[in-house]
Amino acid sequence: MTPVIILSDGFLANSSEPWRLPDIDTLPEFSIRREVEAKVFHPYERDPDTLARPWVIPGTPGLEHRIGGLEKENVTGNVSYDPVNHETMVYLRAQKVRHVAMDYPPTKVDGDPSGTLLVVGWGSTYGPIRTAVENVRRKGKKVSYVHLRYLWPFPNDLGGILKDFETVLVPELNLGQLRMLLRGEYGLPVVGLNKVQGQPFKIAEVQSKIEELI
Repeated sequence: MTPVIILSDGFLANSSEPWRLPDIDTLPEFSIRREVEAKVFHPYERDPDTLARPWVIPGTPGLEHRIGGLEKENVTGNVSYDPVNHETMVYLRAQKVRHVAMDYPPTKVDGDPSGTLLVVGWGSTYGPIRTAVENVRRKGKKVSYVHLRYLWPFPNDLGGILKDFETVLVPELNLGQLRMLLRGEYGLPVVGLNKVQGQPFKIAEVQSKIEELI
């Protein structure tokens, strides 16, 4: 019950490659629990584990409640202009988003789990980064790679992984947004390789930076 944004880029969106369609019957069930009984209803009462609120089909007898953009009182859902309640609700919403990371799978490290250099990427940089890392390894040098599929909240195990490497390199087709987030979240001196030319990375560009840092 949390909004999800798919963050992509033009190069990835306009690329073409074979894609295996999943068997719908094998996908995990995605059920939504809705309140249906008329009782003392608190629309902002939250699940203690996920902080999700109960869902109700509009117009359900006995379960009518206010919706809209005005701030609501915690638990009751009544419109509230209390500043302390507003702060409480802001923290609750932020923590609810953080809880999404509880459902992430473990972060996969391609290569040694610790060492001199870890390359971190996301999105369409996957191909050039992975090939550059493999080229460097074939030369007998050690470098590891993590491709992030979940950008916010970060995976719960990511901080521990980053701290096991002397240097973290983040190649990005922007001015370094992920690099700055990683620095702010974990306090690490993350190195950026940035390109804003409307063109994807060349393998040689990433490989050259990896070899420079090693």
